[in-house]
Amino acid sequence: MNRVIAILRRLEPADYVLDLLAFVGTVTWALVFHWQARDLIWSLWISSLSFGYALMFTFYITGIVKAPGLWKIGALLGGLFPLAFFTIHFGLFHLIHGMFLNNFFPLLSAPSLRHQSLLSILFTFAPAALAAYWPFVLMTFVSRARDFRWEGDRKFQMQSAMSRPYINVIRMHLLIFVFAGLQAAKLSQYAILPVLLFYFFPWRVFNRHRQALATETVCKPPII
Repeated sequence: MNRVIAILRRLEPADYVLDLLAFVGTVTWALVFHWQARDLIWSLWISSLSFGYALMFTFYITGIVKAPGLWKIGALLGGLFPLAFFTIHFGLFHLIHGMFLNNFFPLLSAPSLRHQSLLSILFTFAPAALAAYWPFVLMTFVSRARDFRWEGDRKFQMQSAMSRPYINVIRMHLLIFVFAGLQAAKLSQYAILPVLLFYFFPWRVFNRHRQALATETVCKPPII
């Protein structure tokens, strides 16, 4: 506990101001419109899909823009395969996850999904969720704005672009299952604020300070 307090004391306003604004904005929206479990779960789903793909697509476009001269053509063509692979893999995961969620927290009626291909179902889920929960998506982008800063060499940037969306997916997945369990226990009305706080907490900054504190502790000379 003392270590956690020490790390929190290291946080500066720039480390959490965007996350705090996003948290307050989302809580206000949730209270005004009386959010239930269904609302929060689909907000998490569409935010994960939107933010993850925006992050990867931004990395692709940035690579083209930064490439000098004719290397732009190489960046354009060379980035198509990882972008296509990510689109299929990331989109398919969210599609299957969305169909599973729709059975327990219906967003669309089952008849509207009949006789549709998998791709068309995804393009049915996504616009419906985005139209209903765009404020949460917007607040996610505000909170995660620092993730669009690319640092290091190109290989490291590619690893970062591929991993960050899936880190957000893991967070979304855990929160949805926790919230679904609380819903089954009829406790979900008490969990919206803690879940949102966990979602918008600046974990990357927190972990960076944790690692810095651990390094300082190891390197600190012994007291004789």
